[in-house]
Amino acid sequence: MMFETFLVIVTVLYVVQGVLLLIGLRRKRDAATDDRPFVSVVIAARDEAHNIGACLRSVLDQTYAADRYEIILADDGSTDGTADIARGTAADDVRFRLLTVVPEQRLPGKTGALAQAIDQARGEIVLITDADCVVPPTWVEATAKRYAPDVALVGGVTLHQTTRPFDGMQSLDWAYILGMAASTAGFGYPLGSIGNNLSFRKAAYDAVGGYRALKFSVTEDYTLVQAIVRHSRWRYLYPIDPRILVETKPCPTISALIRQKHRWGTGGLDMRWGGMLIGIIGYLAHAAPFVMLWWGGVIAAATALLVKSIVDYAFLYSILWRLDRTADLKYFWWFEVYFTAYVLALPFLVFFGGPVRWKGRSF
Repeated sequence: MMFETFLVIVTVLYVVQGVLLLIGLRRKRDAATDDRPFVSVVIAARDEAHNIGACLRSVLDQTYAADRYEIILADDGSTDGTADIARGTAADDVRFRLLTVVPEQRLPGKTGALAQAIDQARGEIVLITDADCVVPPTWVEATAKRYAPDVALVGGVTLHQTTRPFDGMQSLDWAYILGMAASTAGFGYPLGSIGNNLSFRKAAYDAVGGYRALKFSVTEDYTLVQAIVRHSRWRYLYPIDPRILVETKPCPTISALIRQKHRWGTGGLDMRWGGMLIGIIGYLAHAAPFVMLWWGGVIAAATALLVKSIVDYAFLYSILWRLDRTADLKYFWWFEVYFTAYVLALPFLVFFGGPVRWKGRSF
């Protein structure tokens, strides 16, 4: 009886949390300006020969005036011809610059590549994506137009290209996580953003000292966002807008997916208390029904799981409807199984999974 009461309390907390997240999505914090600031698009790449061509073509094919943005590709020690393919794709386009990254002990990996590229960026606004992403033609324009004078940072949603359930469950996972980021931003308490669809005012980046002044993290995007939000006198926006929706490739294998979750979970140890509270409630809501099953409470456990699924579906629908991607909900039950499995496994992976391994490097 005592555990049944605990299960009810946890389930109610999860429902309340879900309702608050839905309210956060409706608390629209946006901005618009007629200004057309100069934008620097920064891409860090390491052994991305099979992706960089499509990425660059999408960034070159924008509705934003060609003379109002530049593209800086930071080649981070690639050995597969990434630089050559990039040169061939961009040809003699004056917007494109190729930067060969010099290894830095203080800033290893992607963080160092981004820092060196941003050092050379001429834009008032810096817009970042990854080499395995494809951006829509409206990406630069719809992002830049949100930089009213009081805006420091604009986040954006990234989803996966989906052809099978394994891809679809990952895409719904990202929709859920980034939807939470957008929702908490609606309450003025942003939990973060994702680095393959992130932009910031160069002055705000400089104000916090850039990556070189921040504590190194395997999730450099989260660290930078939090530094700017805490320091800045400007606003932070997280629009859920199909015009700035970026697509990326899903992890192709379970082992690659585990490495990604390990990296994200490790970086998330620095999360603000609000994010930790959301994580704790989520963990209990996933774990408690299975403990109830162990004690023979089949009906109570099944009811709690059903309620949790309804909350998850409502939240995902609210996000995907705004992005014209509700077709991805056909993978919902795959997502629910995957979501439960990784939420329960993540603490063990973070604390006992050893060093983070990413792009052939260990951190």
